[in-house]
Amino acid sequence: MTRLGLAALAAACLAAPAIADDERGTEIRLGVTAHDLADHVEDGPNITVDALFASPDFLEAIWSPRPYLYGSFNTNGLTNFGATGLAWNWAFSENWNFEFRTGLSYNDGVEDIDPNSPPDDPTRIRLATTRSLMGNEILFHNAIGLDYDLNDHWSVGAYYEHISHGQILASGRNQALDNAGIRVGYRWGR
Repeated sequence: MTRLGLAALAAACLAAPAIADDERGTEIRLGVTAHDLADHVEDGPNITVDALFASPDFLEAIWSPRPYLYGSFNTNGLTNFGATGLAWNWAFSENWNFEFRTGLSYNDGVEDIDPNSPPDDPTRIRLATTRSLMGNEILFHNAIGLDYDLNDHWSVGAYYEHISHGQILASGRNQALDNAGIRVGYRWGR
Protein backbone atom coordinates (compact mmCIF):
# COMPACT_ATOMS: atom_id res chain seq x y z
CA MET A 1 0.00 0.00 0.00
CA THR A 2 2.97 2.31 0.48
CA ARG A 3 3.59 2.29 -3.28
CA LEU A 4 0.00 3.32 -3.93
CA GLY A 5 0.33 6.20 -1.47
CA LEU A 6 3.59 7.36 -3.03
CA ALA A 7 2.10 7.17 -6.52
CA ALA A 8 -0.89 9.26 -5.43
CA LEU A 9 1.41 11.81 -3.77
CA ALA A 10 3.52 12.03 -6.94
CA ALA A 11 0.38 12.57 -9.04
CA ALA A 12 -0.74 15.31 -6.68
CA CYS A 13 2.65 17.03 -6.89
CA LEU A 14 2.63 16.90 -10.69
CA ALA A 15 -0.82 18.45 -10.70
CA ALA A 16 0.27 21.37 -8.47
CA PRO A 17 -0.79 24.18 -10.82
CA ALA A 18 -4.33 22.82 -11.11
CA ILE A 19 -4.51 22.11 -7.38
CA ALA A 20 -3.43 25.63 -6.48
CA ASP A 21 -6.42 27.06 -8.38
CA ASP A 22 -8.96 25.00 -6.42
CA GLU A 23 -11.33 27.07 -4.30
CA ARG A 24 -13.87 24.45 -3.36
CA GLY A 25 -14.91 25.99 -0.03
CA THR A 26 -16.49 23.98 2.77
CA GLU A 27 -17.97 20.56 2.03
CA ILE A 28 -19.85 17.87 3.93
CA ARG A 29 -19.84 14.31 2.56
CA LEU A 30 -21.76 11.21 3.59
CA GLY A 31 -20.72 7.81 2.37
CA VAL A 32 -20.63 4.08 2.80
CA THR A 33 -17.56 1.85 2.47
CA ALA A 34 -16.84 -1.84 2.25
CA HIS A 35 -14.77 -2.57 5.36
CA ASP A 36 -11.44 -4.43 5.59
CA LEU A 37 -11.02 -5.29 1.91
CA ALA A 38 -7.45 -6.60 2.17
CA ASP A 39 -7.71 -9.13 5.00
CA HIS A 40 -11.48 -9.73 5.16
CA VAL A 41 -11.20 -10.42 8.89
CA GLU A 42 -13.64 -7.72 9.97
CA ASP A 43 -17.02 -7.48 8.31
CA GLY A 44 -19.85 -5.06 7.75
CA PRO A 45 -20.07 -1.78 5.87
CA ASN A 46 -18.96 1.51 7.39
CA ILE A 47 -20.98 4.72 7.40
CA THR A 48 -18.71 7.73 6.84
CA VAL A 49 -19.04 11.43 7.60
CA ASP A 50 -16.54 13.88 6.15
CA ALA A 51 -16.06 17.63 6.61
CA LEU A 52 -13.63 19.52 4.37
CA PHE A 53 -12.85 23.18 4.94
CA ALA A 54 -11.67 25.99 2.69
CA SER A 55 -7.90 26.07 2.40
CA PRO A 56 -6.38 28.78 4.60
CA ASP A 57 -3.99 31.22 2.92
CA PHE A 58 -0.92 29.93 4.78
CA LEU A 59 -1.25 26.56 2.97
CA GLU A 60 -0.72 28.13 -0.47
CA ALA A 61 2.96 27.14 -0.29
CA ILE A 62 1.92 23.46 -0.43
CA TRP A 63 -0.72 23.86 -3.18
CA SER A 64 -3.68 24.89 -0.99
CA PRO A 65 -4.92 21.62 0.51
CA ARG A 66 -8.19 21.64 2.41
CA PRO A 67 -8.12 20.55 6.07
CA TYR A 68 -10.50 17.68 6.77
CA LEU A 69 -12.20 15.85 9.64
CA TYR A 70 -13.44 12.34 8.94
CA GLY A 71 -15.32 9.63 10.80
CA SER A 72 -15.85 6.00 9.78
CA PHE A 73 -18.30 3.90 11.82
CA ASN A 74 -18.59 0.14 11.40
CA THR A 75 -22.18 -1.14 11.33
CA ASN A 76 -21.16 -4.44 13.00
CA GLY A 77 -19.55 -2.71 16.01
CA LEU A 78 -15.99 -3.54 14.93
CA THR A 79 -13.18 -1.02 14.27
CA ASN A 80 -14.30 2.61 14.03
CA PHE A 81 -11.95 5.50 13.41
CA GLY A 82 -11.72 9.25 13.09
CA ALA A 83 -9.11 11.12 11.07
CA THR A 84 -7.83 14.59 10.35
CA GLY A 85 -5.34 15.91 7.84
CA LEU A 86 -5.04 17.65 4.49
CA ALA A 87 -6.78 16.92 1.17
CA TRP A 88 -5.46 18.06 -2.23
CA ASN A 89 -7.90 18.33 -5.12
CA TRP A 90 -7.07 18.29 -8.82
CA ALA A 91 -9.79 19.22 -11.31
CA PHE A 92 -8.77 17.42 -14.51
CA SER A 93 -11.90 18.29 -16.50
CA GLU A 94 -14.91 20.54 -16.09
CA ASN A 95 -16.73 18.18 -13.69
CA TRP A 96 -14.19 15.51 -12.68
CA ASN A 97 -11.87 15.86 -9.67
CA PHE A 98 -9.12 13.65 -8.26
CA GLU A 99 -8.42 13.90 -4.53
CA PHE A 100 -5.44 12.76 -2.48
CA ARG A 101 -5.47 13.06 1.28
CA THR A 102 -3.12 12.24 4.07
CA GLY A 103 -3.37 12.62 7.82
CA LEU A 104 -3.57 10.83 11.14
CA SER A 105 -6.36 8.69 12.55
CA TYR A 106 -7.44 7.35 15.92
CA ASN A 107 -9.14 3.94 16.06
CA ASP A 108 -10.95 1.91 18.71
CA GLY A 109 -9.82 -1.43 17.24
CA VAL A 110 -7.76 -4.22 18.76
CA GLU A 111 -4.05 -3.40 18.91
CA ASP A 112 -2.75 -6.94 19.40
CA ILE A 113 -3.36 -10.28 21.06
CA ASP A 114 -1.97 -10.74 24.57
CA PRO A 115 1.38 -12.48 23.94
CA ASN A 116 1.09 -14.25 27.32
CA SER A 117 -2.20 -15.97 26.50
CA PRO A 118 -1.99 -19.67 25.61
CA PRO A 119 -2.54 -20.64 21.95
CA ASP A 120 -5.86 -22.36 22.79
CA ASP A 121 -7.27 -19.38 24.72
CA PRO A 122 -10.81 -18.68 23.36
CA THR A 123 -10.30 -14.90 23.50
CA ARG A 124 -7.04 -15.17 21.57
CA ILE A 125 -8.68 -17.37 18.91
CA ARG A 126 -11.72 -15.05 18.61
CA LEU A 127 -9.57 -11.92 18.21
CA ALA A 128 -7.23 -13.59 15.70
CA THR A 129 -10.14 -14.71 13.51
CA THR A 130 -12.58 -11.80 13.77
CA ARG A 131 -10.56 -8.61 14.27
CA SER A 132 -7.83 -6.75 12.41
CA LEU A 133 -4.90 -6.28 14.76
CA MET A 134 -4.09 -2.60 14.27
CA GLY A 135 -0.84 -2.38 16.26
CA ASN A 136 -1.58 1.12 17.57
CA GLU A 137 -4.45 3.52 18.27
CA ILE A 138 -2.83 6.30 16.21
CA LEU A 139 -2.40 5.42 12.52
CA PHE A 140 -1.75 7.18 9.22
CA HIS A 141 -4.85 7.85 7.11
CA ASN A 142 -4.33 8.01 3.33
CA ALA A 143 -7.02 8.12 0.68
CA ILE A 144 -7.58 8.72 -3.01
CA GLY A 145 -10.90 9.60 -4.58
CA LEU A 146 -12.60 10.45 -7.82
CA ASP A 147 -15.55 12.84 -7.68
CA TYR A 148 -18.01 14.14 -10.24
CA ASP A 149 -19.56 17.59 -9.70
CA LEU A 150 -23.28 17.39 -10.47
CA ASN A 151 -23.53 21.19 -10.12
CA ASP A 152 -21.91 23.98 -8.05
CA HIS A 153 -23.02 22.38 -4.78
CA TRP A 154 -23.51 18.61 -5.17
CA SER A 155 -21.00 15.90 -6.05
CA VAL A 156 -20.84 12.11 -6.08
CA GLY A 157 -17.71 10.03 -5.92
CA ALA A 158 -15.84 6.85 -5.18
CA TYR A 159 -12.80 6.49 -2.95
CA TYR A 160 -10.28 4.14 -1.39
CA GLU A 161 -8.67 4.61 2.02
CA HIS A 162 -5.95 2.91 4.02
CA ILE A 163 -5.08 3.24 7.70
CA SER A 164 -1.91 1.75 9.16
CA HIS A 165 1.14 2.69 11.21
CA GLY A 166 3.61 1.68 8.51
CA GLN A 167 6.16 0.61 11.16
CA ILE A 168 6.71 4.36 11.73
CA LEU A 169 4.13 5.26 14.37
CA ALA A 170 4.53 1.86 16.06
CA SER A 171 6.21 -1.49 15.56
CA GLY A 172 4.90 -5.03 15.47
CA ARG A 173 1.36 -5.79 14.35
CA ASN A 174 0.15 -3.76 11.37
CA GLN A 175 -2.80 -5.55 9.78
CA ALA A 176 -4.29 -2.16 8.92
CA LEU A 177 -7.62 -1.52 7.22
CA ASP A 178 -8.41 -0.94 3.55
CA ASN A 179 -11.87 0.43 2.76
CA ALA A 180 -13.49 1.50 -0.50
CA GLY A 181 -16.80 3.17 -1.05
CA ILE A 182 -19.06 5.79 -2.51
CA ARG A 183 -19.99 9.23 -1.23
CA VAL A 184 -22.23 12.20 -1.88
CA GLY A 185 -21.09 15.72 -1.03
CA TYR A 186 -22.64 19.14 -0.55
CA ARG A 187 -20.36 22.18 -0.97
CA TRP A 188 -20.84 25.89 -0.21
CA GLY A 189 -18.75 29.03 0.12
CA ARG A 190 -17.11 28.76 -3.30
